[in-house]
Amino acid sequence: MRPLLTYLVPVYWMAAFALMAAQAVSHPVGLDLFPGGGVAPTVLEAGKAINHGVSTAFSIAFGLVATLFLWTLLTAVLASEDYPGGYDEVASIAFGGAVLMVTVALVVTALRGEGGVQGAGAFQLAALMASYVAVIAERRAFAAPKASEADTLRATARRMALGAAHSSMLTRLVGRNAPQGGAD
Repeated sequence: MRPLLTYLVPVYWMAAFALMAAQAVSHPVGLDLFPGGGVAPTVLEAGKAINHGVSTAFSIAFGLVATLFLWTLLTAVLASEDYPGGYDEVASIAFGGAVLMVTVALVVTALRGEGGVQGAGAFQLAALMASYVAVIAERRAFAAPKASEADTLRATARRMALGAAHSSMLTRLVGRNAPQGGAD
């Protein structure tokens, strides 16, 4: 049986970050950098440009994280026996990027003065960490039987070596006590 979480968790987070990227494009951040009624139209246009720039940056960053999770999925599907640690490295990069982006999003929302978002962000960080721990634990659990097969092979080789040594000693002992030469 193949590990199931190894495939499903990257698909979930890839879809989640792709949706966040799409949402960042469709709904600009809306930073109120210039609150107040008596602001000139050129300043308002500059504020809109900054809002769209921040939204574009978030969209690109969330898309990059979604791509990292796609890379994680492809690494799991195309796993190589020659390099078994590849999935762990790629997964740590993807989850690290996701944690970084969630943290940046929390900081930006805090700077905007929005309340109540920190709880959702903390929940998302906890979900990311739990997902990472579950995936890595599952990978190590499925890798453990191969280690026990290696232990069985070592034990068999040791028993064979001990048997050969025992046979060699018996042959030497029996060879010494045997009569040498003929009778008088």
